[in-house]
Amino acid sequence: MNGLEWGTVPAWFSAVLTGGSLLLGFYILLRDRRKEERNEALKVVAWTERGADDEGSFIRIHVRNTADRPILYVNALYSKGDGSGEIRSLPAAVPWVPKDEEIALDVPRYHDGRRTLALGLSFQDADGFWWVKDISSHDVYRQARHRRSDPSLRLLFTSFGTYRLYRQRKRALRRA
Repeated sequence: MNGLEWGTVPAWFSAVLTGGSLLLGFYILLRDRRKEERNEALKVVAWTERGADDEGSFIRIHVRNTADRPILYVNALYSKGDGSGEIRSLPAAVPWVPKDEEIALDVPRYHDGRRTLALGLSFQDADGFWWVKDISSHDVYRQARHRRSDPSLRLLFTSFGTYRLYRQRKRALRRA
């Protein structure tokens, strides 16, 4: 026994390719799973309704669940129009929204004498993942962490021109 036998180049080559193909397979499985979860969350439709005079006392946010399974704990997310970045949540009166059902949430138009802005909604899907839906861009973002007291911790608004505002909100939400 003079030394260790390291094998041939083809054996090494096949071992590296086998390991790479396993990693690629796991990556594809994980990507497809996330895509399916996101597609289910995209089936939740939300829109706002305002009165003709635009000075009513509420902004009505309609939420329709067109997904195959119910959604839970729907919250309307709004902020005061003063630029402070403070995001408030308003829970729905019902704990869950079944398939092909619609609910409406009434967000107060004025809070502490200032006009409010309806930002989006947060909800939990049937798998237990929390999602945030931006009303203006209709984008859906998965929340990595969720505190029961504040459903807007990971609210992301990355539409064109709002990146700086997004960074400021992100910093403020991380401090909360």
